[in-house]
Amino acid sequence: MQQQASTLDKLRENLRLQQVYNVFLRYGLDIAFERLPTIAALRASMQRWVWNLPEDLESPELPVKVRLMIEELGPTYVKVGQIVSSQASVLPAEWEEQLAKLQSNVPPFPSSQVREIIVDELGQPPEELYASFELTPFAAASTAQVHRATLHDGTEVVVKVQRPHIRNQMKADVGIMRNAARVLSNRSRALQAIDLAGMVDEFGANAIRELDYTGEAYNSFRLTQNMASIPGVHIPKIYPELSTDRVLTMEFIRGVKISNLEAIDAAGLDRAVLARNALRAIVKQLLIDGFFHADPHPGNVMVELDTGDIAFIDTGMVGELELTQRLNIIQLLMAVTQKDVTGMASVMKSLSIPFVDKVDEKAYYKDFERTIGRIMISGDTVDFGQAVSLAMDLLRQHGLRLDANLTLAIKALMQAQAIALLLYPDGGIVAEGVTMIREEALKAVTADRIYEEGKKQLTMMAREAAGNLPSLSEATMGWLKQYRKGRFEVYVDTSGLAKEVNKINRFGRQVVIAVILVGMLIGSAIATVGIGLGQFQGQFWSVINQLAVFGYIFSSVIAAVVVLRLVWRWLRGSPAEKD
Repeated sequence: MQQQASTLDKLRENLRLQQVYNVFLRYGLDIAFERLPTIAALRASMQRWVWNLPEDLESPELPVKVRLMIEELGPTYVKVGQIVSSQASVLPAEWEEQLAKLQSNVPPFPSSQVREIIVDELGQPPEELYASFELTPFAAASTAQVHRATLHDGTEVVVKVQRPHIRNQMKADVGIMRNAARVLSNRSRALQAIDLAGMVDEFGANAIRELDYTGEAYNSFRLTQNMASIPGVHIPKIYPELSTDRVLTMEFIRGVKISNLEAIDAAGLDRAVLARNALRAIVKQLLIDGFFHADPHPGNVMVELDTGDIAFIDTGMVGELELTQRLNIIQLLMAVTQKDVTGMASVMKSLSIPFVDKVDEKAYYKDFERTIGRIMISGDTVDFGQAVSLAMDLLRQHGLRLDANLTLAIKALMQAQAIALLLYPDGGIVAEGVTMIREEALKAVTADRIYEEGKKQLTMMAREAAGNLPSLSEATMGWLKQYRKGRFEVYVDTSGLAKEVNKINRFGRQVVIAVILVGMLIGSAIATVGIGLGQFQGQFWSVINQLAVFGYIFSSVIAAVVVLRLVWRWLRGSPAEKD
């Protein structure tokens, strides 16, 4: 039976591969024909004649065709394309624009399959698990669809149900994309420069990871904890007892997109307050906590009209930043705020890694000054989004690219800036961001936080020390035995010091020998010279003179032998320890 299932899976992958290749081939031929003017003109005229097309109809640009191809390939490619659009920092603007237009217009799967998946995952049919459950979804996406339901206590929830077989399909599609990316990268230096294969590997892994809804539940739980100190910000509650890796039950957010200004004004909500709350939430996530919602576009940021709270939904895609990365982004924000073009160029370069052999730093700084300086001198407040977008283009032009998490972070900051300016044009990250960072940093460094962190570190140290101590019974028995003997013995292991002690002993002997030889040389020389100058006569002084001369000669010979021996060993490369 296992062999049969394996064969069916392999057959399914091969059929999917053939389908994908057919789409690639059709669009590939179309793109190839467009590059040949004669064939392209003949083909266009035939199409107008067959399909009765207007004469002035222009052929779509290459990025448009690629977007249409991705949409035809299905939900997996749409999902990966959306991830690439949100994370890539080295794609040209026209490509980013088209990838951002990717839509997941996917028809819902049958309600019978919804019911079957819920029974398989939760063990009971939806009619028993929920007080009410709408089998007709109110939203369908590329990998899942969402159903409204009510808990037995009357709480309104939404149930996210994963599409059948989407995980196997996505794994097959990601494998196909990886192979295609490697082949294309081997044939194109431009694709090698942007590391297309690495991008597909990373983004494909992220897309597959998002299919495990336990990860999304964890992200929601962690964001809820981090946002507890921000007033007016809400993260939908997750119900773990009604959630698995394929089914996710969460709180229903009754609200509108944060970009729906008419509904916000009609509800009498203060736009400036909403803008500051949204911006403060992103600032804390990005620059204080280092754990952030990676796609806070208006569709994922809702406003609850009855309470005025801002809700961040769809926590499947998150990013994490290390402390040094957060500090660098803070420096970038300060450089933009202070209109420091050179400082901004330096920070952006420090955040980047090269994808070419050599980066011309002089040309980079010169182009940065010329391009960014123009927008820095215009107006009182710098457009953060425009400045950073131009800076990322300059990085790409000079062979530099940002780390994937940094790209996510900066784009999340730009999305928050766009939302804030839409609600309240006089605010924004440049006008209020530095103040918010200072306030949130001061909140984070409190006596309670220091105490809790210190207690945590002490607990870890105690646990580590306890693991290295003998067991309580062994230690107690050892102490009792020593007590009965009337003494306590302390064992000190000096085996590690033996080598160093031997070195010191050898060095001491060498010093003693050297001092004796020098003393003999100096003493005999002084005696010989003194006797000669004093013109002392007699047998006694004659013997003393001979001894002095003999001592001088003897010590000179010994010193010469020692020096020659040392020089000989040094020339042979013998270790110093054996001298």
